[in-house]
Amino acid sequence: MLVLGHGQALHILLLATYVSAFWPFSSSQASFTPTSRNDSRTADPRLQRAPSTSPPEKKKEMAQLLDKFAPIFKLASTERFYPSSVKWMLDRYDYIEYLNHTKFDPLPGTLSPGGLGSLEYMESPKRMHLSTEHPANAQPIFNTEPSYFMYGPAGQEGALEMGPDGRGRVHDEVYGFWVDQGHGVVEVGYLGWLGNRELSQLVAADIRRDGLGTPATAHHQRISRLGRLHGGAFSAGTYRWEDVEKIDGRPVAYIAHGSHGVWPNAGKHVYAQLLNLWQLVDVCDDRGALWDTKGHVVPIEFWNGPEYGHRIEHTGDQSWLEFEGKWGNVGDGCWYEPFIGICQLIAGPPGPNREFGIPPSCILAPPADAGSTFKFYLSNWVVWQAQDLNVTHVLLEQVCTRPSMGASARDPYSVAPLEVHDRLPFDPEDRFYEATAARCEGGRSAAKGYRLALYRGEERVSTSPVRVICVYDEGQGAYIDSPGVDVMDWDDWRWKLVIDK
Repeated sequence: MLVLGHGQALHILLLATYVSAFWPFSSSQASFTPTSRNDSRTADPRLQRAPSTSPPEKKKEMAQLLDKFAPIFKLASTERFYPSSVKWMLDRYDYIEYLNHTKFDPLPGTLSPGGLGSLEYMESPKRMHLSTEHPANAQPIFNTEPSYFMYGPAGQEGALEMGPDGRGRVHDEVYGFWVDQGHGVVEVGYLGWLGNRELSQLVAADIRRDGLGTPATAHHQRISRLGRLHGGAFSAGTYRWEDVEKIDGRPVAYIAHGSHGVWPNAGKHVYAQLLNLWQLVDVCDDRGALWDTKGHVVPIEFWNGPEYGHRIEHTGDQSWLEFEGKWGNVGDGCWYEPFIGICQLIAGPPGPNREFGIPPSCILAPPADAGSTFKFYLSNWVVWQAQDLNVTHVLLEQVCTRPSMGASARDPYSVAPLEVHDRLPFDPEDRFYEATAARCEGGRSAAKGYRLALYRGEERVSTSPVRVICVYDEGQGAYIDSPGVDVMDWDDWRWKLVIDK
């Protein structure tokens, strides 16, 4: 993810779908009476999907903003699996399969960008897998037919355009997502499809900028087929904008051979550890094809305005965004998947049909000497739930950790966190909060994150996940440990308020 600053936050989310790592199963077809798609997922009318209400000038502004920071991706010189569009993949899917291997053939015209949103289903749409009868093993051990369709348009024989420098040029479209959180924050994301040798996953590049358009930070993430955002071991992590390579003011990222991991520079990058014995390494170089996304952005609004911040209903050629299932066959699994989260042949990943609002893998913040300060926003969704539960206070918990003497280099802070609290009155009319916390006490103790807890009187109602903090000092390239931090968190807090036991 490439993150740029505060004031306005521009999430340029490039979801590159790797569609090769799955087995096509041959279980029998089944007949069924489909269930029509509807919007009755929740009884709360405030959360119902609706068409976009943004004026044309706002949409034009966001399209220009997306193009201004369109990233450049440098593919590995040994790459065979190039980007492909949504239409390219939909033209090559043949049927729908559920996790229990039940299959059915959709109606004619359904497997298209304009028809996928009308796909009928027999059970939960999230259990559906868009599946293909084409050979789908990108690394066949036996003499099976190569997975030519996974090479993408540029990977077909004689199709890759060559530049004067002898490097290939990729021109496939990307899909740019933007949302308005209502307090000057605009999030934008890109989505583009790629073929992959080893995994089915989504790769994300996210950009944020401040209110004056000044870049501040950069972030690379990978989204797994389970829809989680992986920082650290599975991505390059979060970087300040000045530490990221740029061409014409636009960020550059390197795509690893094989895994298609996204990294800020060429070289070897460890992205997974197996039982502390083996390492899985991404290898990037600066000799392969260039995928410059400028001029190839299809802008898409994802949230329905700042008031509700809920996903809008997409129609026409964008109705494929309504599909809630997986983009690829049901997976086969492997014995080491529980340890590192990947296999050679795993299930297809979810598409962009998910609730945005997930923050970066870590929030960048400068150190503070006197103590910690946290500025943050609650989403309208959290406020509504809190009102229904008669919440009276918001408790901020600063997570302090100390290095563990026996910890590995990959997890140097494995001891139980210490928590420092600040209690604030809950105000349903104001989503912005500012809290303070004392410095983390003890030698080498450092502020590493924070979370929120909602109270009804003295009763703890619900607790949010932890947001990790990465502390930087001006002029230093690496993150530092600090007992105090100054956090400005521009990402609304969004979580389902499950009553704490």
